[in-house]
Amino acid sequence: MLSCAIGERRFSHTLGVEETIADLGRMYLPDDILRLRAAALLHDVTKEWSGDEQLSYCETNRISVSEAELSAPRILHAKTGAFYAAEAYAAFADETILTAIRRHTTGSEGMTVFDELLYLADYIEPTRSYPECRQLRRSFYEGYESAEDKLCFLHTAVREALYATLEEIGRRGGSVCPDTLYAIDYLSGLISAK
Repeated sequence: MLSCAIGERRFSHTLGVEETIADLGRMYLPDDILRLRAAALLHDVTKEWSGDEQLSYCETNRISVSEAELSAPRILHAKTGAFYAAEAYAAFADETILTAIRRHTTGSEGMTVFDELLYLADYIEPTRSYPECRQLRRSFYEGYESAEDKLCFLHTAVREALYATLEEIGRRGGSVCPDTLYAIDYLSGLISAK
């Protein structure tokens, strides 16, 4: 079995996601703090595997891989991480946690609030220092208290993070995963329905 040891930088990031998701959880899902923290601690469990290791693990475990994932195998850590967590941490990783782990990199149509919180926490946690992240972190925490519709405010923040991710992929000339576009459309529908 591949090692799931993570380096110091990834460990700091993971703890930042755990801290951030606990804060967000108090705002949105106060009864789910422990499960949210478990999702945060497990979300990048296979992130440090190479692209070849990600693909090999998918093949061995019959995890489907899309064309977009083949062209950017590092995003597979969401799928491999959920699969690995289900095996290695079954006592902690229920289906809600596993689904959030699967969706934390690309987003997805039908994202739940739990999924959105992991996605957003991963994007805005304190060790993230690029400008778009700092701006979204600042605007989210500054705007939350005055937001008229807190749930719509969350959907909007996650959609902004997804858009920023698309822009970064475009700058790098990478492939866009269709799930990201589906997530944006889904969240836009939720926002416009308010």
